[in-house]
Amino acid sequence: MATLDTIATRFARCVELFRDPGAKDAQKAEFRVLLGLLQELPVTLTVAAGHLELNGVPCEAAALTRLIQRLDLHGVGTITLPQNPAPGQLFELLRALADQPGLEDFATRLGGSGAAGIRVASAGEAAAPPPAPPSQRSPHDGVGPVVPVIPAADATRPAVPTLGTDGILRGEAMRDIRSVKLSGVPMVTHDPPPPPAARALPGEAAAQSGEPQEPTFFPSVPSTPQGPAVPVPPAPPVRPRSGATPGAGAATPQSGAGAGGVLAELERNPAGGNVGDLLAGVIEQAEAAVKRNRLEEVLRLVAGIVRIEERLPEGSGARRQYGIAVRRICTKPVLEAVAHLVGAPKHRAEATLALRRAGAVAVEVLLRMLVAAPGMSERRAMFDALTQMTEGMEQVVQMLDHHEWFVVRNVAELAGELGMEAAIPALSRQLDHADERVRKAVALGLAKIGSRNAAEPLRRALRDKSPEVRMQVALGIGGRKSSALAMPLVVAMDEETDEAVQRELVLALGRIGSADAVQALIKFAQPTGRIFGRKPVGLRVAAVEALRLAATPAAVGTLQGLSDDGDKQVRAAARTALKELKRQPRG
Repeated sequence: MATLDTIATRFARCVELFRDPGAKDAQKAEFRVLLGLLQELPVTLTVAAGHLELNGVPCEAAALTRLIQRLDLHGVGTITLPQNPAPGQLFELLRALADQPGLEDFATRLGGSGAAGIRVASAGEAAAPPPAPPSQRSPHDGVGPVVPVIPAADATRPAVPTLGTDGILRGEAMRDIRSVKLSGVPMVTHDPPPPPAARALPGEAAAQSGEPQEPTFFPSVPSTPQGPAVPVPPAPPVRPRSGATPGAGAATPQSGAGAGGVLAELERNPAGGNVGDLLAGVIEQAEAAVKRNRLEEVLRLVAGIVRIEERLPEGSGARRQYGIAVRRICTKPVLEAVAHLVGAPKHRAEATLALRRAGAVAVEVLLRMLVAAPGMSERRAMFDALTQMTEGMEQVVQMLDHHEWFVVRNVAELAGELGMEAAIPALSRQLDHADERVRKAVALGLAKIGSRNAAEPLRRALRDKSPEVRMQVALGIGGRKSSALAMPLVVAMDEETDEAVQRELVLALGRIGSADAVQALIKFAQPTGRIFGRKPVGLRVAAVEALRLAATPAAVGTLQGLSDDGDKQVRAAARTALKELKRQPRG
C-alpha cells in the first residue's frame, strides 16, 4: 500500500502539472498514478497551521509547500476524497485547484462542475468524514454503499450565515458586519427589516411577529395591515394630455392590452406624436406594479423602454422623454428589487440592462447590497452586475477607505477585476493596512490592473513582510499589458528569499513575455560558475518553464541550447518544453 506521504506528493505534483496547459502528456501520466493510489483507501487532506495532514497524519515532504499555498489561495481547509473516486470528479478538482480563484467560493465552484462526490470545506469549517473503506465496514451493513454520518449541529450554538469575508465573497461576515455603520458610505438610507426570531443573531432584536417573515422586494414600501382580502383594482387607464386629440389613424394608449400594448405601440412608433401619453401610461403601470409587488412586470416595463430609447438619436427630444420616464420609475426601492433578479438566469439580461441604464444610483444600490447580502448567490449576483456598470464606479474607489476590513478586501478585489486605474491611489494607501487579508487582496487587485501606474505600489507590495502578500503579486501579474512590471519583478527576485515566491515571480515574467522579461529569464536559466555561484536547479527549471510560456524566438532559441545542458533536470525540462511548443497551434 502506498504511504500517505506518497499520495500527498503525487497529489501536489498533479496540481502543479495542471497549472501548465502545455504539459498534457505529463498530466495524463501523473493523473493515472494518482487514481491508482486512491483506489486503496479514502483520503482526507487537511491544511492546519501551514502544514498538510492526510487522514490526520502530518506529511512533511518538501514538495508540498506549493500545494499548501494553492489551498490557502482558494480558501480550502479540507478536501475529502472517497475511496476510488470517479476520474471525472478528481479531474475537475485538480483543474479547479490549478485555476485562479473565481468569484464563487471553491466548494460552490467545484459542485457546479459536477464533482459532487468530493467534499470540500473552507478553512475553519468542519468537513464531513470520508466513506469508510470496505475493511472498516460493519458486517451488518449489507451490500449497499456506506453513507457517512454527519454529526448534527450543536443545538446550543446559533447557525450563523456566511457573508463573504474569507477570500473574495467568502467567510462569516454576519459576525463581521454587525458593527458596520454605512452612514459614511453613499448608500441607500433605509434600514432592512429586523430579522424574525428564528434567524436573529445574539444581541439583535427579533421581529415582533412570531411567524417567519417572507422577504420583500421593496423594504421601503410600507406593508398593508392585515384584514379581509380586498380585490386589487386594475391599473388606471392612461389619461391623454389635456388638449391632445388623437387622429383618425393614431392609436391611443388605451388601444393596447395593458403594458404589452403600450410597449408594442412605442416599438412601432418610438418618436410619435403621442409618445408622452404612452410613456405616462408606462409610468402609471409601473407604479401600480410596484404597489402590488409585481417585480417581473416592473422589470419588463423598464427594460422595454430602455431598449426603445437606445434606438433613438442622442440629444433628440423623444430620447429625453424616455430618460425622464426611466428616472421616474427607477427609484432606489425599485432598483433594489431589480437587483434581486440579476441572479436569475431568465431575468439576468434585462435586470443588468436596467441597472446599467440607471447609472450611479444603481451602483450605489449594488454596493450596499454586496456588503449586506445574506448568501453566496446574492453576493455573486451583485458582483457580476457591478462588473457590467459603465458609470458611477467612482463609488468603488470611495469604499476602499471604509473602516471595516472585509469591505476594503472585497472592494479591492472588485477593483482588480474591473481593472480600475482610478483605484490605484486608494489601493496604494491600503498596502499598509494592519490586516494581512486586506493587503493580499490589495496586492492581487494592483497586479490584475497591471498598468505602468501600478508599478510603484507593486514594488512596495513585493517588499511586504508576509510571503503570502508577495505571492499574490506574482500570481496576479500576466499578459503583455504588464510589460512595465518586468523590471520590478527582476529586482524583487534579487531580494526574495522564499523559494515558492521566487518560482511564481519567474513564471510571471514568462506570462509577460516582453523582451526585457525574456532576457531576464535567459539569465536565470543559464548556469554560472562550475563550483561557486551556481544557481539552484529549481530556479533554472522554473526559468525553463517560463521561457516556454513566453514562446518568443529568443526564448525558443535558449530552450534549444538548454536541451544539451549539463544538468539532467534542466536538460529534461528544456526538451519537454520544446516538444510542447511544437504541439501548440501556430496563430
